[in-house]
Amino acid sequence: MAMKRLSFLGLRRSRDCVKCFALVFLLFAMTFASCIDGEAQSDPVVVRNLEAFFEAFLGRKLSGSELREVTDEFIKYHARKGKTRAATHEWAQTLGSYVKILREGKGGPADFTLRHIRIEWNYFDPDIQNSTFLRLLTEPDPVRVVNPRSRRLMTERDVVALANIRDFAKSEGGPRHRELSRQEIDRLVAGLDRFFGAAPKAGAMPQFFGETAAFWAGVRREWPRLSAKEKSLARAYANKTWRIRMEAPMYGKLLGLSPKAALSRQMDDVSNRLTMITNIQLEITNLPILLDKIFPP
Repeated sequence: MAMKRLSFLGLRRSRDCVKCFALVFLLFAMTFASCIDGEAQSDPVVVRNLEAFFEAFLGRKLSGSELREVTDEFIKYHARKGKTRAATHEWAQTLGSYVKILREGKGGPADFTLRHIRIEWNYFDPDIQNSTFLRLLTEPDPVRVVNPRSRRLMTERDVVALANIRDFAKSEGGPRHRELSRQEIDRLVAGLDRFFGAAPKAGAMPQFFGETAAFWAGVRREWPRLSAKEKSLARAYANKTWRIRMEAPMYGKLLGLSPKAALSRQMDDVSNRLTMITNIQLEITNLPILLDKIFPP
């Protein structure tokens, strides 16, 4: 009887030890996770800059969970890249520096250029796929056409702008914006996918196709201030893009670029003109021809 009682007590103690060990392990795991999470969330520099950036980018405040998620993702992403905390702060402050452009230039070419660069840069980074960060970047303007070959893309605003640029290039009057129906957008996206989608024989997407929202906003904003010569040049560029010679200041006006960035963009087009390309590439770079193929008469 004593042996049974001893055995029973030993079993109870063994179970209690297991329960205690499991409880301690659970508490340790929760504490460890909490420390990691808390470390990310408690970085005031990252929190402050991300919160300001996304509020300006989205036109709304982030929820508490969204702010925690993007902060955690941002810190962990840069830690995986071997960045120091100081370097991570610099990247966060870079995002914070865009707030003025997003607020003061809202709806203008600089605003759309900045948005497109941020989306495109992050979209093709495999470490950012399926993240809250990328979801928020594409919330106001979803990605509709993706060209893996050139690592370029078009958002829905770009697609709508492209159709308007086509009409503008073929007209003689000033720029007139027309909103497209959902059916028109989907049809245009399907046509663009045939040329620039993920198919093995898809061509490289021309640089201008990812700039159409910015270019169209620039043409509409600057039109009353352009000279007759500049208006003719803007329409010609809408028709033939890089085959038209424009001075750097025009790139600055129409794409919302700084003088340095405008000069770099001009050099991109000069390089395109000097590069030997196939007749097919020449044809698809001409916007009216491409869009006529997508929207046959």
